[in-house]
Amino acid sequence: MNKIILHIPHSSKIIPDCFWNNVCCPQEIIKKFVDAITDIETDVLFTNNKYDKIVFPYSRVFCDVEKFADDKLEPMSKFGMGVVYSKTNLGLSFREYNKNYRDMVLSEYYAPYHKSLDCKFAESLKKHEYVVLIDCHSFSQDIIMVKKNQKDLPEICIGFNGTKDDLAELCINFFENLGYQVKSNYPYEGTMIPNLFINEPTPKLKSVMIEINKELYMKDTTEFNRVQKDINELLCVIENFNFN
Repeated sequence: MNKIILHIPHSSKIIPDCFWNNVCCPQEIIKKFVDAITDIETDVLFTNNKYDKIVFPYSRVFCDVEKFADDKLEPMSKFGMGVVYSKTNLGLSFREYNKNYRDMVLSEYYAPYHKSLDCKFAESLKKHEYVVLIDCHSFSQDIIMVKKNQKDLPEICIGFNGTKDDLAELCINFFENLGYQVKSNYPYEGTMIPNLFINEPTPKLKSVMIEINKELYMKDTTEFNRVQKDINELLCVIENFNFN
């Protein structure tokens, strides 16, 4: 069986006290931004005690561990939403650039998280023929429309790097067969790869991003439970899939 690891980087709303130093707009505005951009309850939606979960415990507004540490490599840094956010999705600046603060966030939060992530996958690859990273996210129309002016959002987005592989195809077909509206790499694209394997990829490490439209699973408890059940069934299929 394949080893599955659930990566959940954006589910938390927790912000450390150090974040609020030198913030130049009311806390209420930032807290509304945090509410809007958080992948709310994805740590519950993607839950199954069979599989390991790696959950970043702090808000992405404080430190976004899925962004490149080098702003020159990170497209969203030009919007003030790189690894260390300085603007809201509406373009409101809430922090001036501060190198010392940025270096502290990178060294005390970002780097240790990625070191732990690298170690987890390196150890898992020693023990299993295939290790599958499920990059767990959600999205909402309000946040997307501000930055990308996109329409016709799907219920589920499947993200992958490069050309569509067998894992992405499996996920797309699974959800479509259940009647979900699915799109590839839209409105977001790509999937998480641990830093250790970006420059030294291995075919034994598989990765796919699953983005769930908030309007789908936040309607009511019945819909939430349905989506959660379907996700768990997909994970079981992936666990037993033959990648050879």
